[in-house]
Amino acid sequence: MRHKFFRQKLSMPGLLQELKSFFQTIKEPVIRKGAISLVDCLLSGLAIFSLKYPSLLQFDKSRLDPVSAHNLKTLYRIGTIPSDTYLRERLDELAASELQGAFTALIRQAQRSKVLERFSYSDSHYLLSIDGTGYFSSHEIHCKHCCEKHQRNGDITYYHQMLCAALVHPEHSHVLPLAPEPIIKPDGVKK
Repeated sequence: MRHKFFRQKLSMPGLLQELKSFFQTIKEPVIRKGAISLVDCLLSGLAIFSLKYPSLLQFDKSRLDPVSAHNLKTLYRIGTIPSDTYLRERLDELAASELQGAFTALIRQAQRSKVLERFSYSDSHYLLSIDGTGYFSSHEIHCKHCCEKHQRNGDITYYHQMLCAALVHPEHSHVLPLAPEPIIKPDGVKK
């Protein structure tokens, strides 16, 4: 009976429910009249990545398709699917640090169901693969958190990067990602 419980918790619907429960704990910024909930926006963002939409615009177009909309509402339990512009506006209000707990919640489920034991490699130790990656770069668009590259010709490239880590095992084709950490421009530091 216990294995059935954990299989349900680690199934796609179970993991999505775990994430939705976590998203509901995030304090919602100022709620505008007729606003789509932050939870629906976060679940939509998750759907974009897990369903591998090539762009927010493609997601926006597919939300108007009755079959796609039905799938988003039933599998991801999204009440109101936001447009790409609205999704950006709502998620931009949220600090990335507020989402760190989602990784903790999912790792906790993996630990409870003994999935982490499968990743034990040598003497109960784990292999951790770490890599840095860039996810934004522009010569024009920037924010106060952007790192900057100054070229000799005076051009500035603004960019964001993050450090990502995952538990890996040579005998498994899947990995367990841990919470990414943004690489930020420290205040007052010059190269």
